[in-house]
Amino acid sequence: MESRAPMHVVVFLIVVCRGLSVYAILPSKGDCVPVEWAADWNDFADIYNRYPFEKPGEIIDGVAVRDIIQLAGLAWNARSWREITGLFCVSYGPLINGLVGDNYIRRACDPILSSLKQNEDSSIYKDCLRASIDSGASDAFDDPLYLYYSYNDDIRNIQTVPNLAPTAFELLDWVGPSPFSFDIYGACSALRILLYTPVADILDRVQEITVHPLAVVLKSDIFWRICRKPDPTDDEILALAIVNSLADRPLCQFVSTIPTLEACEDMATAIINNAEDMLTDTFACQQLLTAWNNNIRDGYFHDIFNMITGKTLRLTRDREQLCSDISEAFSPDSRNTPTEYSLPQGAKLDEFRIWNAPGEFLPGFYFGDVLNIAGAFLRDDTLRDGMIQLCDVSEEFITYELDPKYGIPSITKMCASIRGGQFEELEDACLDSLSKLIGYRYSYYRDLVDSPLSMRSFTIVYLEAIGVEFYRRLFQPTRISPEDTCEDLDTYFRSDNNLQSLTLLAVDVALREVIPIAHRICKNYREIYNYYDRRDWSGTFPAVERDVQSFILDHFGFVDREELCRSIAIGIDEKSGRATDEAVARFKEEALRFLTDEQRCLAFDLPFRRLWRETGSRVSADEVFSTYTGYNSAEVACEELRQFFASKTCSGVMLGSHPYMLVLVIIQVVLATVVFVQ
Repeated sequence: MESRAPMHVVVFLIVVCRGLSVYAILPSKGDCVPVEWAADWNDFADIYNRYPFEKPGEIIDGVAVRDIIQLAGLAWNARSWREITGLFCVSYGPLINGLVGDNYIRRACDPILSSLKQNEDSSIYKDCLRASIDSGASDAFDDPLYLYYSYNDDIRNIQTVPNLAPTAFELLDWVGPSPFSFDIYGACSALRILLYTPVADILDRVQEITVHPLAVVLKSDIFWRICRKPDPTDDEILALAIVNSLADRPLCQFVSTIPTLEACEDMATAIINNAEDMLTDTFACQQLLTAWNNNIRDGYFHDIFNMITGKTLRLTRDREQLCSDISEAFSPDSRNTPTEYSLPQGAKLDEFRIWNAPGEFLPGFYFGDVLNIAGAFLRDDTLRDGMIQLCDVSEEFITYELDPKYGIPSITKMCASIRGGQFEELEDACLDSLSKLIGYRYSYYRDLVDSPLSMRSFTIVYLEAIGVEFYRRLFQPTRISPEDTCEDLDTYFRSDNNLQSLTLLAVDVALREVIPIAHRICKNYREIYNYYDRRDWSGTFPAVERDVQSFILDHFGFVDREELCRSIAIGIDEKSGRATDEAVARFKEEALRFLTDEQRCLAFDLPFRRLWRETGSRVSADEVFSTYTGYNSAEVACEELRQFFASKTCSGVMLGSHPYMLVLVIIQVVLATVVFVQ
């Protein structure tokens, strides 16, 4: 007879195992920090009764460095920003509420703490809108960007932030922040990034990006006001005639209906398409020029038109000939091939005046030649092919005519890099040419010639572009307004993001710009070192450079500068010159390792001691460290940092269910024992 275990023994084992499995997932001591979601609003310190750091490690009464680090560690692993806000309210809400007064902080914190205590959802949307109005921040969305054309300032009321933000987001999504430093580095970076991009793709992206700003202008009251004027100016008539000739319906009739933004975008798309059609459709071109002739009474416009094109707008045969030339130049089947330009025999560039003869841009170089070059450029497959066309036409002229006389640097190296597909050399040659062109001509920019070109700095505009890119990637917005922004913040507030995810994104965005700059520094490190060493009158630069280099190497885990630079070089995309995803991920991990790795954390200690020693202070580095941190040694501080950033809150469901789960385990074990005894 087969032996079987009694049924009550099986039940006993199942129940005990179930109970132990439940108990196993309970947070053990040190895994989490219990938090009671309540704040004592009557208990806040008087910050004026003690000087900062009068007590070691205490910034003000009740606010210690250690507590801030612990709060940051909890926020690092929090379940959401709602929980982070709750932690802040519990820890420092009463203090700040007492400073601000009027229970302003308490009114914001109480609903959040209540939702955390009850494990319920909460929203900050209404509070965000109210705060944006009370603080005046919403006014930033309504500041008009005054647009001026000619000498008339009646064109206005285009809301800057909400209307131009989508265009900025599209540009950043396309090429990233690097080209938007609006200096020589941005220009050369854009050239390298787009060099192998198909020309057709560039035109398509430009059209997509242009539609929205044009739609914004149509949606504003600019043309509506012009249409209603009994006696518009010549400039207004010119603007209306140009746009109206490209629109697919009468513009004044369209704007009088107060169209939606979507309708304006459709109209903008039609205007752009019609402008493109004019380049290859002779009939459309003639219609446009005829409309200009019939509607533009400004004689100055007619003179400018004749000066640039060499044709008379009022003459039908000139309009027909010009449209034929344009169509021939831009037709996909055109066989026009630009040839190398050189000065005609006997011509003197010093005596030449542009447009001295109608349509003449250079001696023997006319508007028709410009059309042929532009058409050939647009027919090329990639931007590189188009740049080669420009080099073929202008390289010799610029090198041997403009450079000796006007200080325009030779573009031989740049053209050679373009033809050979040498991306990094192209960017270097571009920087060299532009720095000399601008630096020699304008004394204000003389530093461009004297300073190492490898040392790109973070200008205010560049930092703003990086900040907008961070905002774009954080919220993925499509529009910007107080309502949209508060909705994005509310969604993010309730998501499972925390301080860790926010920091990782910020570091990711920053490294994508820092790594390419670091690569250029590595390439010309000795040149940069000598430049700053020569300008250091105090003689401290070598010591500072040594300490900074030592810190960077220790912080990122490299043996020497050569190893670091090799790792950076591997992480640069050959074509675009930007950092690869793999390099960003690698350096991001190393950059934040000090939070959980004590040895990496201690990498901060040695440079601090060296720098402090060089100040010549009689106070020891240990005493300074203890006074401002509250820790007796860096080892203790790094150990606690590691513990704090590994900790979590025993909050929400975990906090509420922990006692009950333990009781459940006990009940299950008791029941199992009873079953077993029976």
